Amino acid sequence: MVKKAVLIIVLIGAGCVIFFLVYEKGEKMSQEVLSEELSGEQEVEIEDILIYWTNRSGKIQRIRSDGSDIENLTTDVCSPIGIALDIPGGQMYWTSGCKIQRANLDGSNVEELVPSNKGIKEGIALDIDGNKMYWTLWNATPNKIQRANLDGSDIEDIITNLKSPRGIALDVPNRKMYWADLGASKIQRANLDGSDVEDIITGLLGPNGIALDLDENKIYWADEFTGKIQCANLDGSYRKTLFVRYGKLIGTAINIPLDILGLKIYYANSPIGIALNIPGGKIYWTTPHKYKIQRANLDGSNIEDVVTDSILTIGIALSTTSQ
Repeated sequence: MVKKAVLIIVLIGAGCVIFFLVYEKGEKMSQEVLSEELSGEQEVEIEDILIYWTNRSGKIQRIRSDGSDIENLTTDVCSPIGIALDIPGGQMYWTSGCKIQRANLDGSNVEELVPSNKGIKEGIALDIDGNKMYWTLWNATPNKIQRANLDGSDIEDIITNLKSPRGIALDVPNRKMYWADLGASKIQRANLDGSDVEDIITGLLGPNGIALDLDENKIYWADEFTGKIQCANLDGSYRKTLFVRYGKLIGTAINIPLDILGLKIYYANSPIGIALNIPGGKIYWTTPHKYKIQRANLDGSNIEDVVTDSILTIGIALSTTSQ
């Protein structure tokens, strides 16, 4: 990996402020370059699936993986974020910032399960056999992980005093849950009852969406501050970068977030939500400010657009079309 420095001079009034920005060049390239160079290489046949996603216009939508048959399932949800599917039960669950709702997979019969209260409910994951749903809550006091029965009853705190938990995923066979704590810059795991909390991956900048491949004992995550999608073993070993979507500042690729005079520069092109199609060998992710859903092979090759939306795409979930 080659690191280069760029000198940027910002004029403020009669004076100037000088910034040295260090960026990486070599191992990973921008998504546009990767798309051109890897098109047709290491291609994996795409299994026909349905892609469900949330966007900030209040919609939950779905589409076939070949880009056909786009449907609006719900159109008046209050800022939906995370989404999870109960395929055997024929239902989808989602967080809408303040509350949790569910509906049939076609969008009918919307129910409110967890009412509005303080904080933002974001990531959501289901233990269908255990009749439980788990979700992350931030911008609250305290920030925490909660769970309840699938009908919303018996709400309980599982883990408290987190920094800013976002994505969450369950390893039900091994009775474990994993979550990304963006504020703490790490990914953690614990037993499903909240005991035995441990750090798995540390030193991250903005971990958000996560997904598990239990067959290969892998965890995948999106980092919204570095523009990366990465993976590692479930114990955090053998961390690898699959994809980098660089932010841009004055035409220069950078790999560090900036806070100039209190004005933050975020990675508008970064991935947020992710989902895995293991049989098809694909990873899917949302790129909110590009209004896209994209996918690649599980090794990060063959990147392509699946959906180009008109507003921010956030959460994502997958199901087979046979359901």
